[in-house]
Amino acid sequence: MKNKYLLVYIYSLTFLTIAINVFYAYELFSEFIKIDIQNQYKEMYISAIALELSWVVILTWFLAEPFKRKEIVLITTVPMIIANILHNYTLGMVEFVINLLFLILFVSLYFVGYYLLNHFSKRTL
Repeated sequence: MKNKYLLVYIYSLTFLTIAINVFYAYELFSEFIKIDIQNQYKEMYISAIALELSWVVILTWFLAEPFKRKEIVLITTVPMIIANILHNYTLGMVEFVINLLFLILFVSLYFVGYYLLNHFSKRTL
């Protein structure tokens, strides 16, 4: 019964992350197809779109067997932290604090997910 709630938690968190990555990929693609963007910026957009879509594929793969692939949850936090910290340099103080709070929230959710997956995978073995 507890595994059922754990899977709801993990699937919800992963679907939220997939939705965020799809949204970013869509936004980046809409900027990419603008005619007036220089080629050097288009190259950056290509890399960013590929990165966002890669995380969608990785997280979809994770959903197939979350107990065996629980480390993906921790690995996902690394680019999230790096991107958030780099993005904070472009923000004012209020936006910086809000962005930092969202980072702490998401990273905490992922660490809780990893802990629960690790805990229940050891129980079932």
